[in-house]
Amino acid sequence: MTAVPGLSADIESMLLERGWAVVDLPDPSPVRSAREWLLTELRKSLPSLEALEKYHRIVDDERHISVVHDVAERFWAARYGHQVIAANVAFFRGLLGPDLHVQHYPYLRVVRPDHVEDAVPLHRDTYYGASPFEVSVVVPLTEMGRASALRAIPGSHVEPDSAYPFVQTESSDVAFGSARHKLGYAYAPRLLDPSLDARAEPIPVSVGQMLIFSLSLVHGGGANASEETRFSTDIRIVNSHAPVSFSRGVRADYYVPLCASPISVSASRFLAANRPAEPASSEAPS
Repeated sequence: MTAVPGLSADIESMLLERGWAVVDLPDPSPVRSAREWLLTELRKSLPSLEALEKYHRIVDDERHISVVHDVAERFWAARYGHQVIAANVAFFRGLLGPDLHVQHYPYLRVVRPDHVEDAVPLHRDTYYGASPFEVSVVVPLTEMGRASALRAIPGSHVEPDSAYPFVQTESSDVAFGSARHKLGYAYAPRLLDPSLDARAEPIPVSVGQMLIFSLSLVHGGGANASEETRFSTDIRIVNSHAPVSFSRGVRADYYVPLCASPISVSASRFLAANRPAEPASSEAPS
């Protein structure tokens, strides 16, 4: 196999063999800005909050989802997830190609210590309509050490679905289109065998790094066993020409364009110029 220009052999090997890679962000400055902005925004509703890591000491269970959803709406409007990707777009073009779409509403994850309900259990995103052509980019906004790290089963990204049968369930606290659903919790979770937890490895990631993985990888948030709240955002990216639905779930605009090559831009203009005109209505105006 020919090496991809601009992509190190170590990163290629990790993605091919394990299904994920931890990479230093070439430009981590948007992450620092996002951390500062997030703390400022949270203090509007939680004025005594000293640091993101201490969030769990301030908020109660009843307010948690509403607080996170409210700040997530502002996080999306401020486009902090997109800023991280745009600042490092040369890397992603080397990984996926020159024509890219990015998730319009990247997930903002807030997982408190010892709150199992905050974390997403082991799952495979391809069971929910995702494609193996897509990648998830997890960007920590607080440190994600072994005790609070995401976990994944190495090599599972290329194994058949028959190796990971699921049980279809219905969530008692997540409704379709609800705040929880928009924050990334499944309303009809497909649960894998709990014994698989023993095979899942924690993947520590530091602020200033990113975790990249295929959406066919079996992975999960896991309970936060540290003493600090874990904040992160995960942003999906896909080649614009991949066989992927760009409308998904509660979002008609799940993906939006990020960048394109001049050939693709010219081709789009040509196709638009040759698109048949809409037939004129034969009805007389009222």
